[in-house]
Amino acid sequence: MNREPRYSADEFERESRYIENLIWDALVVESGQRVLFCSYGEDGKWVRRALEAGADVTVIEHRDEVIRKFESLGAKLLRGSTSVIPAKADSFDIAIAFHYLHETDPFFHAQIVSEMARVAKRVAIVEPGPPADTLGKKIARLYSQAKRELGQFEYYQPLEYWRKLLQSVKADVSQHVFAFAKIPPREYLRDTIALLLDTMKVEDAPQADLDELRAIARRSDTMILPPPRYVIAGAAIGDLPQPIFTPREEVTPTPAIARAAQSHEPVPEPPSVSRATGYEFPPVEPAPPLAPQPAPPPPSLQWSTMNFGAPETAPPPQTPAETMPFGAPFVGFPPVPGPPMPGGAPPGWQWEPPEEDKP
Repeated sequence: MNREPRYSADEFERESRYIENLIWDALVVESGQRVLFCSYGEDGKWVRRALEAGADVTVIEHRDEVIRKFESLGAKLLRGSTSVIPAKADSFDIAIAFHYLHETDPFFHAQIVSEMARVAKRVAIVEPGPPADTLGKKIARLYSQAKRELGQFEYYQPLEYWRKLLQSVKADVSQHVFAFAKIPPREYLRDTIALLLDTMKVEDAPQADLDELRAIARRSDTMILPPPRYVIAGAAIGDLPQPIFTPREEVTPTPAIARAAQSHEPVPEPPSVSRATGYEFPPVEPAPPLAPQPAPPPPSLQWSTMNFGAPETAPPPQTPAETMPFGAPFVGFPPVPGPPMPGGAPPGWQWEPPEEDKP
């Protein structure tokens, strides 16, 4: 095995496939399960994989061009928006948002996850983590800026953001972090920037941003780290299945392993799923159960507690928890990046049916 801090091209491709298998294992999608995907994804690969596993797959999508592109996959179609999913409660065994939420307006994240939890017994979120290296941060900033110019979104959030989001709707939550242990080959940097350039050209990104990316690709000392991949799953207490992870592929014996075999010494095991190889496994300790809350005091006939009229004194100023889009569980998080919302962010999102036309 290559002990250098950089993957060869073959090693990187093999490691990429292995991490994808681990992500799939963490979802625990089985034959016969009713699965709801939020959109088809970029290439429909994960929808196809669920179909091949024998799952009863439904995709919620509203864009006609995307529906036409993937109609040959054979998944059921649910036309609509993920913020108000047109389905009854517990219609699905699992609802999956696979690389979906970072491309949606962060203001609607809580509403979307709440709807997923309503229609499915189990919810899974798969997201790339924010880049940790300087170059990755710069590339993410340029790409996010290009998306924002078109009224689209590309914002990566830390793991705790997604975990708290899921904890607000499901009692039992597990998490897995899968990351590369070494630096990828230089081809990965060139391919990543080429893909971004193609995408940003189609989206008419500013020329200055395109030139900056080209300059980064030309530098011989630059390298980029692939972001970690988060898999966060939530369900009712006792309903969260335990993943069984795919064993690592067989590797060619290194000289150290060959010498150990010849001298009858213990043969070192190849690295598997562990922190040492770049993976956090098993999941982080679950959050402790919430302490019982005291019963609210009985209402009294004071102006400050009545539902009508004006209070005698001005209401107390709002705390950060009351002004955050997600409420109290998200206190302490930095503001969601993006253009400011007119009048400030309201404390929540509510949907009202359209008024019916009077005869």
